[in-house]
Amino acid sequence: MIKIMIVEDDPVWMKGISDLLSKEKDLIVVKKAFTKEEALQMENHEIDIVLMDLTLSEDEELGGLNLSKEMVERGFQKIIMLTSWEEPAIILESFDQGAINYINKSAYKDIPKFIREAFMDKVTFNADVSSLLINELRIERKASILTPAEREVYKLKEKGLTRGQIAEHLFKSVETIKKQLKTIKEKLK
Repeated sequence: MIKIMIVEDDPVWMKGISDLLSKEKDLIVVKKAFTKEEALQMENHEIDIVLMDLTLSEDEELGGLNLSKEMVERGFQKIIMLTSWEEPAIILESFDQGAINYINKSAYKDIPKFIREAFMDKVTFNADVSSLLINELRIERKASILTPAEREVYKLKEKGLTRGQIAEHLFKSVETIKKQLKTIKEKLK
């Protein structure tokens, strides 16, 4: 049996996910946590897979990100984010904080498949995540010809920041950022 903890603050989603998983002979929900505190009460050896909502509380919009990082530090290795967010930066941040997969709630019926794959260390991403990761690899490949400073400017520009926001973020003048962006465009053609 694959032991699962669901971390979800919405009772409707918690029930829906629990009901879906209860129909699977090889999956068992051993813990339902509605809060960060409840999730942290479990020990990592009691759980195989954590299925975690990204937006855990009203206090902290993306509370699942911080909780994911904390749980990884405590030894939980297989955390799957479940959310309706589709923003590339948030998806990537989920992986940075320790998630091994990211499932959009629209792929609800595929949750058992994703859990089994994660348990067997075989991760298949849904289409949203796959296209994002391919795009990020392309960006990283292009960015490899840039200097570290140019790469930093490039990544901020790709996130949608304006020249002024980049300058403020990097403590540089707008004119410097403008020159760096021009150089970046020339290098990347």
